[in-house]
Amino acid sequence: MSSLKRKLRSGEIALGTWITINHPDIVDALSELPLDWLVFDMEHAPLEISDAEILLMPLRGSDISPIIRVPWNDMVIIKRALDIGAEGILVPWINSREEAERAVSYASYPPRGLRGVGPRRAVRYGQRSFLDYYENFEKNERIIMVQVETRKALENLDEILSTPGIDVAYVGPMDLSVSLGIPMRFSDARFQDALKNVRDACERHGVTPGIHAFSPEQAQEFISQGFRFVALMSDIGLMRRSLASALAMLGRMKEEVKVGY
Repeated sequence: MSSLKRKLRSGEIALGTWITINHPDIVDALSELPLDWLVFDMEHAPLEISDAEILLMPLRGSDISPIIRVPWNDMVIIKRALDIGAEGILVPWINSREEAERAVSYASYPPRGLRGVGPRRAVRYGQRSFLDYYENFEKNERIIMVQVETRKALENLDEILSTPGIDVAYVGPMDLSVSLGIPMRFSDARFQDALKNVRDACERHGVTPGIHAFSPEQAQEFISQGFRFVALMSDIGLMRRSLASALAMLGRMKEEVKVGY
């Protein structure tokens, strides 16, 4: 069983960050840190499937699980993401049970789903037998994450999270707060109530609650609330925050950057 799958099943905290910069040096450098996962963003970052394949390569031999946020709940995109070696997928804009079921089916081989056979890099170009991959990947390695980012998703949480195969419900705070009409007002009672509803639904259905944090302090707060899959910003956000902090210490900036992607 993969390290990340084991952590999620045992209720441990899984920490990682997002990759949006298209250069393997970023991933290679981060691979030396005790992270549990990296999400490679194909939805909003300028990354294509060929870019993602190269960016995944520095993680070979590490305990860091590569997860790809696909740009849409699409069978071809999900198939290709898994074929290049992603251990998990994060699917945006899941608002119904039907959409959740489609995501699981696209990530599953028949008879459970619709994924076509051609794993290529996922089986290390034949070094791992396909039968071993077929029998073990979905059960012991694969992570399916659905993004909770709309008012409609909140209304359908039980239907979405009761879908067999869903491992993580991942809150996108920016989109969710915008959908609720309170952009970036994360302390607003309506936003906090939404987070509680997500955590409660996850508890009912045995799904890990996940969320994106824009600072280490916010990550600590989310963990104290019960979130167990927590993103520590992103590559570009961490870079800007670190340099802004140094510039503030040297008097070049009035205050440190507090929020970053």
